[in-house]
Parts: sequence; C-alpha cells; structure tokens
Amino acid sequence: MSYGLFAVAVLRTEHLSATFRRITFGSPRLADLVWGGLDQRVKLVLATADQLAGVPGDDDWFEWWRSLPDAVRPPMRTYTIAAHRPGEGEVDIDFAVHGDSGPLSSFARGARPGDRLLLVAPGPGAEPDVGVAWRPASARRLLCVGDETALPAIRNILGTLSADQTCDVLVEVPDASDPCALPTAAQVRITWVVRRPGEAVGTRAEAVMFGTAASPSSPGEADPDLWEEATGTAGDRYAWVAGEVAWVNRLRTHLATRGYTGANASFMGYWRSGFPSRG
Repeated sequence: MSYGLFAVAVLRTEHLSATFRRITFGSPRLADLVWGGLDQRVKLVLATADQLAGVPGDDDWFEWWRSLPDAVRPPMRTYTIAAHRPGEGEVDIDFAVHGDSGPLSSFARGARPGDRLLLVAPGPGAEPDVGVAWRPASARRLLCVGDETALPAIRNILGTLSADQTCDVLVEVPDASDPCALPTAAQVRITWVVRRPGEAVGTRAEAVMFGTAASPSSPGEADPDLWEEATGTAGDRYAWVAGEVAWVNRLRTHLATRGYTGANASFMGYWRSGFPSRG
C-alpha cells in the first residue's frame, strides 16, 4: 500500500495572510503517516458525515470514491503538507483561499475545530519519496517557479537545500500581504510578483521572468542571468515549475528553449483556471 486514508478533524486554524490559511488536522493515526516533505502530494476529500461513516479500508478507498454517482461524489483536491508532528498526531496544511468558488476553499474559510474530512496520504510501508516530483539529483543550480498554490511546496523545498546550492525563486501571489519568509541554507534570490486584480495567472510572472516588466520586490528589469540558457550537462541545473495548468505549459515551452527539458526539469499543473478539479 502506498496511499492510505486518514479520517482527520480540524484542531485549530491560523490566518497567515490575505490568501493563506493554515489548518491543523489531528488523528491518532497520523503517527503512521509517511511524510516525505518537499512537494509530496496528498489529497483532501470533503465527505459528508454519512460518507465518513461508510468509508471502506485503505485498499478500497479510491474505488469507493470513483464508484459514487457524480451528484454525491465528495470533492477531492491535492495539497502539500506544511508540517507533520507524528508524536502529536498532527499535520498542518496551508490553503490558498479564493473565496467560495471551490469546495475546499470554502471549507478552509469557514473551518472550525471538530470539522472532519479525509486525508489521502502515504501510509505504513510507503516509500518516503512517493508523490514527490522534486528530483534534482546532483544539480547545484536550481530554479523554482510557482503561483500561490505552489508556495507551500516551495517553502518545503527551500528548507532542504544546502549551503553549496543556489536557487532562483519566482512566486506569483494575489495579494501584497502574501510574501513570507522562506528559510533556507542555500544561496537564494527570491522574486515575489503580486498579481493585479483581474489579471490572468502568470501574466506578471512571465513578464518579470523574461525581462519585460519589473517586480514589486525587484525594481527594474529582471536580471537576464536569472533565467539564462542552461549550459553544460542536464545534471548541472534543474528547474521545478508548478501552478495553473495553462501557465505551467507555457513555461514548459519557454524553458525548453533554454535547455530545461524532461531530463532536468519537473512541471506540475496543480489546477486549471475556469475548470474545477474533481481530484
């Protein structure tokens, strides 16, 4: 078994910024969760009380979920764990809240202690790197690009880097209160871009990335060295990009011309603008 099902309850919530809310979930079973950190993917299932009571065992949960009629199938979304405290049976998950337009965003806005849902995450016997896309191998020159949905993973990733690595980071967020500390031992250059109201996701970040606009936190045009062509072997450099699907696909095309391909890059579409995900 790789991924198992954990019935969890909200223990507490914390307002981090205009966009982000941290929710701490608890369950004695979370002591058995195998957390690999980094960008490891987990899922939350917003089941009703009756559905929670009828959930089958770990090995059958996906068939149970998929077999339910569309009208009653509980929403499932992908997230990144911000912290795992096995001794306390707790996990923290940071939600990028965008009003009530999505079921999990709506849940996060109104979450109260005692609210219950299902966490799908690596269970006993799982390898620590299951669900992890960050695989830089021996690369020392690193690149991380993402929108607000990628920020929790970027924070985790930077926390694992060593002093002999360098990392250029670009994060686009919806609000000026969203930029936050990203502790790391590596040599990093972090560029925050605040999206303007009504602007398509990635528009501002792409402009900064390719030297056609200024970033609020990096006045002037972007340093062309920030996204320069990858030279040498594929193992010298590594790019990680995550966020809205159409934007990630555009960056995949752009970065391929600069030498970042499947051999030294990972591209993850976390969500699709205008198309609610079913999980």
